[in-house]
Amino acid sequence: MSAHSPTAFEASSAHRLCELFLGAETRHGTYDPARLRLVGSKMEMKDATGEGPRDVKEPPTPQLWEQHLAGARPLGVSPLREDGMSRVGVVDIDRYDGGFDHGELAGKIRREGLPLVLTRSKSGGGHVWLFASDWMPQATMNAALVALAGRLGHADAETYPPDTGLGNWMNMPYLGGDRSDRYGVKPGGLGMSVAEFLEAAEKARMSPDQIEALAASQAAGVGTATSRRVLRKLTERAAEIAAMIDGRKRTLHDTAFLFGKYVLKGRIDKDTVIGRLVAAGVKAGLEHRIAESQVRNGLEARLGKRGGDGDDDDDDDDGRYAEIERIVIITGHDEPLWRVTVADYGDITLPSREVWKNELFNLRCAERLRVAFKRLSVNEWADRLNGALKLAEFEAAPKDETPEYVFRMALQDFCFDRHRAESMEEIVLGKPYRDEDNDRIWFRFGDLYRQLCEQPGSPFRGWSRNRLGGMMKAIGRDGVDVFTTTTKLKKKTTEVRWVRMSLFDGPTELPLPRPPAPQPI
Repeated sequence: MSAHSPTAFEASSAHRLCELFLGAETRHGTYDPARLRLVGSKMEMKDATGEGPRDVKEPPTPQLWEQHLAGARPLGVSPLREDGMSRVGVVDIDRYDGGFDHGELAGKIRREGLPLVLTRSKSGGGHVWLFASDWMPQATMNAALVALAGRLGHADAETYPPDTGLGNWMNMPYLGGDRSDRYGVKPGGLGMSVAEFLEAAEKARMSPDQIEALAASQAAGVGTATSRRVLRKLTERAAEIAAMIDGRKRTLHDTAFLFGKYVLKGRIDKDTVIGRLVAAGVKAGLEHRIAESQVRNGLEARLGKRGGDGDDDDDDDDGRYAEIERIVIITGHDEPLWRVTVADYGDITLPSREVWKNELFNLRCAERLRVAFKRLSVNEWADRLNGALKLAEFEAAPKDETPEYVFRMALQDFCFDRHRAESMEEIVLGKPYRDEDNDRIWFRFGDLYRQLCEQPGSPFRGWSRNRLGGMMKAIGRDGVDVFTTTTKLKKKTTEVRWVRMSLFDGPTELPLPRPPAPQPI
């Protein structure tokens, strides 16, 4: 068998993967695929005699990555450099019982905004990768991985590199390239191509300082979705206070009292509340000592209560109600569509009428985003939407999704794909007549209406004749490209229409089937 010659894309991908998974510089791992065997529910790389995986005292080069992508030679890389530094880490989730939902875990990673990329492992488990933009101590990388594993609900998973020692090499994803079953996983469970994985992984890279901060925050429990909402709400309240003229001192005290609840619950630290609110008070014109006194008094009043009366009476939603971060109005559809970004859970695209009804919106979020929100009153929900609509963006729908485009394609199908009339007289049989000499297609409007508006499943079903006629006039210049007239057909005056043939791409020509080959006698 001839050796595989990598394409330019494979060579480029190999170099990017080699750079992305930089680790040990003097060794790599591999195994003989022919020795793979299923032991219980785990895929082992070695046969019954223990032969199979081996350490090779050579660096994992782009050329070895090319062979890996081609499926010719598996590649394993240790995420740890010989001096104890690392640029990549992985949470190794060993679940071989068939109950591991890759799509659900990928969705959780996206909903919580974690800088991680999930791939399927050799045995059907999961490898959750964390990528750094520069080298960092293995102990720090491991601390971040351990904290993230707990956040993902897999605190018992192994993490590489370990906090000390060399650890093992890891089987790399995409053995066999885009044909691999070790692919990156998107929310919902669909697989990523090599190109999509590289884009996602390179985008997810964080600096060592960011990863160290992430490790500390995860360990302290302040990186949760709820805590991010609390910090965002504190930022909003601080901005409101900074713009105030009257009532600043009382508002500082009351706001600090409110956020003391979250200090008690460990969702935000006391110093953050003090720092943000005091700075806001100073911006509003208060002396530093007065602003600090109001904030500390408010906090101590709540902290001294230790969860006493009033904890359930403040106006925080605690994640129970949908928070709208952004609305994009998609223009061009027959029915207005809005793409709504729900804080901490992602985007959902719905008709505008479904967004305005909070109960229906919550139902769609439960169906598509897998999160249940409590219902708000009509006025409360309108206030939230109005706030987001003030900053709404507009985006044109893709051309092939607009009603005009869909109608043009349906009219083209009617004109070219129906049985063709051989003469004008045959129009009364429901057949369009093509007058190629004059660049026209003749037909009766009623035949078009029955085809488009009365057939089950048609996107135009239920349209009125006037609405369909208006759409038809819009596809060309009225009187030039589209025209209505009367003529005698079968001795009866009949209203007919014509549309210019050159407005369309023409019929789809299908090749005739080949005749069967002659059989030997």
